[in-house]
Amino acid sequence: MKDENFILQLYKESVNAMSGSNWMWPDSWDIPRKINFLNDALSYGEKFELYEQCGIIRDVKQKIETQE
Repeated sequence: MKDENFILQLYKESVNAMSGSNWMWPDSWDIPRKINFLNDALSYGEKFELYEQCGIIRDVKQKIETQE
């Protein structure tokens, strides 16, 4: 297995957790803050060509945007 930057590994694991049903947002975060976080996370994923995680982020973002 290829050694991987710790930050990239943490990013992947964190985003992958978003696709599960046990993942929750902090209670104090409103919708604009969630969208901002997801936009930043998406930019980071695109920068490092982590397309599987980008897909997860887009799905989560779409769910949040439909809740507005």
